Amino acid sequence: MHAFRRMTTAGLLAAGLGTAGLTAAAVPAGASAPSDPVGSAYGLAVSGPLGAVPPVPAVSSERGAAHKSLLREDHTKFVRASALNVDATPANARSNVSDLAVPTAKLAADAVSATCRDGRGGAHLTQAVVAGKRLDATPPPNTTVPVDVEGVGRTSLVLNKQQQMPDGRLAVTAMQLNLPGGKGAVRVASATCGRAAAQRPAEAPAPKPVRHHDLAVTG
Repeated sequence: MHAFRRMTTAGLLAAGLGTAGLTAAAVPAGASAPSDPVGSAYGLAVSGPLGAVPPVPAVSSERGAAHKSLLREDHTKFVRASALNVDATPANARSNVSDLAVPTAKLAADAVSATCRDGRGGAHLTQAVVAGKRLDATPPPNTTVPVDVEGVGRTSLVLNKQQQMPDGRLAVTAMQLNLPGGKGAVRVASATCGRAAAQRPAEAPAPKPVRHHDLAVTG
């Protein structure tokens, strides 16, 4: 009888350990919760043979508020701007640039701004003109305007460029002047944001470990 009790108890323990192992295996290895949103913004960036300006001023925020300002940007003769202001929180971002001028493209604006809030964004242009033609103050997303750039040739100006990032965030660039052949671009007022935590899909509850209680065996 004692031998029977030892065999039965060992069998129950083995069954319990086996079930616990299956419960643990049900959780994918390395699984993690979706990352928190990250907001970012910059005022101006230039790439290509006509000059290079890294994103300035630039901010990024995983939590709390971030702000930067730049009085003037004129490191390259290709583009000039002043009063560049950027702000960002995880779910909100804003960029505003004043007195924009790209002389070789005959592009100018009193103010250019991009906003991104909870995964939605837009752009606003104040007194913006290209080749003497007034641009829409609130252009629809990804509006493309043909532009001739002196010394470069025919290219395009994208207004209110909106792009969904691989991580689900939205990137909004108020103006993007492309150089022919994909050789560079001038980007003015860019804001990127994710959705607020309350607006993200609810996570499935994590499985709870199953505890196996010892069972009394009577002879």
